[in-house]
Amino acid sequence: MSPRVAVFTERYLPYSQTFIHDELRAHTRYEAHVFCGRRLNEDRFPYQPVFSGGRWFEWTRLAPALDRRLADGGYALVHAHFGGGGIYALPYARRHGLPLVVTFHGYDVPLLGSGERLYPRYWAYGLLAPAVLRAMTLGLCASVELYELLRELGVPAHRLRVHTLGLDVDRFVPGPRDQGGEPLVVMAGRFVAKKGHAYGIRAFAQVRRRLGRGRLVLVGAGPLEDRLGAVVRDEGVAAHVAFAGALPHERLAAMLGAADALLAPSVTTIDGDRESGTMVVKEASAAGAIPIVTWHGGHPEIVEDGRTGFLVPERRVEALAARLEQVLADAALRARLRAAGRAKMLAEYDNRDRVAALEQAYDDAIASFRVRAGAAPAAR
Repeated sequence: MSPRVAVFTERYLPYSQTFIHDELRAHTRYEAHVFCGRRLNEDRFPYQPVFSGGRWFEWTRLAPALDRRLADGGYALVHAHFGGGGIYALPYARRHGLPLVVTFHGYDVPLLGSGERLYPRYWAYGLLAPAVLRAMTLGLCASVELYELLRELGVPAHRLRVHTLGLDVDRFVPGPRDQGGEPLVVMAGRFVAKKGHAYGIRAFAQVRRRLGRGRLVLVGAGPLEDRLGAVVRDEGVAAHVAFAGALPHERLAAMLGAADALLAPSVTTIDGDRESGTMVVKEASAAGAIPIVTWHGGHPEIVEDGRTGFLVPERRVEALAARLEQVLADAALRARLRAAGRAKMLAEYDNRDRVAALEQAYDDAIASFRVRAGAAPAAR
């Protein structure tokens, strides 16, 4: 039998965390079981087994049924997604004598150094996360920036590893593009402040006025949707902008495969929230939509400026607009960037390769845990 890993996440699964579902399904040497508080969107993310602790688990991090599963299941380690998942997973890893791996994805690290951790909604995380950082066997960082931030928080380098997330390169592929029609620009992600949608809308509006063509589709949902609709109307481009809602991955893949460009104008918010490296930027590059993104989080690791896409400073609408106009006006440039972007995704972000690297990290964490516990590591 394959060794088992208990994958802890607060909820399985919000639309914004499709990468967890893709990672689970790509395991070959480990059998992954999900442990969570609540199950969401089961029709969108079918997976078994998923064990739910319910509301009591969400409120207290206690669930006897999950303890029984861990005691009887022959698990080799616990893997938590996000630092928030780590505070749920740590007591279980301790009680059952298992190594703990935590993947840090973005907001969970800078939050620990910001005043926002003192807000009531983050009290539990702010209080308990330092114990996770001290106790975890291995921390996986979705970007170099997160690795450096965790080092600044005192986590030893030997207990950290940069581990970038992969994507399904067979699903996100270039499709037919309407060469004579309106250029298609996409922005995809939750409608929250760190995504910087308003800057992208204003940049698109400038380009639309200068070129006299182009349409923008916003994929996603969230608390800022009404505010973004107001920005569209204020810019006078309501006839050329569509809000598509949250789309299944298959429809997003088809849209990116037909798009000319992706805007990802992410920003660091006033309270320190930020991205690690948005998955949709990788998906766009694989599908041939040229990414125009900000110098933010892990974006510089995903996009090679001038070779696979463009990087611009945060909150610089004019810079976003200049690069978008350049891409939409130059078919030869698009072809060059598209080919280089697809090649980079195949070489560096194929999900099969990234999950193989994750399973190697599991091997290493188990061996390290045994050494720290005073036992000799088992031969592989």
